[in-house]
Amino acid sequence: MKTVAIGGFFHESNTFNPIITGLEDFNIFEGDEYEDKKNSYLLAKGMVDFFEERKDYYKVLPLFFARAVPNGEIDRNLYQSLKDRFFELLEQDETPDIFVLPLHGSMRIEGIGSAESDLLKDIKARYPNVPIVLGLDMHATITQSMLSHTAGMVGFKTAPHIDAWETGYHAAKMADELLRKGAKLTVGYEKLPYLIAGEKSETDFSPMREIIARLKEMEEGDDVLAASLLLGFPWADTEENGVTALVVTNNNQAKADDYAHQIAREFEARKDEFGFSSPAYEAEKALELALNETVKPVFVSDSGDNPTAGSTGDNTTIITLLSTDLIDNCKGKKILVAGIYDPIALEKLKENMHQEIELSIGGVYDTEYSEPCTLKGKAVRHVENFGIFASELMLFETENFDLIITSKHIGFTGVEMFKALEIDYMNTDVIVVKLGYLTPDFKEIAARGYLALSRGCTDEVLSRLNYTHTYNLI
Repeated sequence: MKTVAIGGFFHESNTFNPIITGLEDFNIFEGDEYEDKKNSYLLAKGMVDFFEERKDYYKVLPLFFARAVPNGEIDRNLYQSLKDRFFELLEQDETPDIFVLPLHGSMRIEGIGSAESDLLKDIKARYPNVPIVLGLDMHATITQSMLSHTAGMVGFKTAPHIDAWETGYHAAKMADELLRKGAKLTVGYEKLPYLIAGEKSETDFSPMREIIARLKEMEEGDDVLAASLLLGFPWADTEENGVTALVVTNNNQAKADDYAHQIAREFEARKDEFGFSSPAYEAEKALELALNETVKPVFVSDSGDNPTAGSTGDNTTIITLLSTDLIDNCKGKKILVAGIYDPIALEKLKENMHQEIELSIGGVYDTEYSEPCTLKGKAVRHVENFGIFASELMLFETENFDLIITSKHIGFTGVEMFKALEIDYMNTDVIVVKLGYLTPDFKEIAARGYLALSRGCTDEVLSRLNYTHTYNLI
């Protein structure tokens, strides 16, 4: 029987966000806790499920799992403590025959850099003869250290990312080929110095649709174990950032290199075809168009402040426009803004439930692109322990719009938040969400959608960000 060690850290780190991600931002579990928490980490679940289906041959050793909503870089001391616990648990059991790790690929630690490079280097220093296979996010930044310390890797093939479980299962299958079937994993890759905004690379639209189809076609070959296009993370100003075409074969280096080259050339040849899949306008124009629609609900993505891509979540551009320049446009419309991260404002509202109050909201972390906004209104609903990060939610009702305020830095990704706050979202004219491309949950109910090209830590117009490294920006 072979022992498979599974565990890891999953975080997308935005270097333009001044927040240092801390312990309270993470969902952490280990060992026996995995069974109760597995649905919160689908990349890991896909790996474990594969090996548990083959219990006659494999013993799964669940280690340490830590996952957070994208944010700024990780606190260095926190990371060290997480890594120490990872190795503590590892050393309590037998030496594994293989590591199969669910990692993001663009997690960064203050003062260290790539978390994946650091973790993999330390694993190989302690277990030099144990192979490592990775499952990664599509927006992984592939470093030389990651390549030199792993046997193989595979990334998501969907954006929005709805194939996390499938990617974990795929990585496990590749590990099985190596461990049980004796495959020799050979990796070919080619890096390109491009950064592409996430909302220009949805996989349901050209040219990503055709590139992904080509990856899947390559994987149908008997000796091709994985083919990935890993886009890097556009909101991280790092030396090794960029696009990586990567192919894993069974003992066929020439094919791995050739296929990786083919993928890279297709991406480069079609780079000018990438564009936004939704109508995209500056924030004020996007809101004006949405407010003039006669269908509902119309969604507007506040893309410059997208927490699921690591922005601060407290940019006030939208609520400032709705309460000043566009105040007349709001009349007769039911508007929901989801939402803003402001634990201080939420605490004040808890003390004054159902009372008219004036308070300052947002603009605490994102001081470069926004400033605090003063609003009058009343808190009408409060929810505790929402979601896997146990955030508080507050529905703040102003004269012109309703605003969801959160106590934690979380994403605004689905209708469960609306349901928890008892919001009649299907009867709402305009719903503003701090997102880029709409999630499947929102696409299903959106009568129409606009992308607001707002300024912020996740600015979709990459040329407006202050990069210190040189990239070709798409």
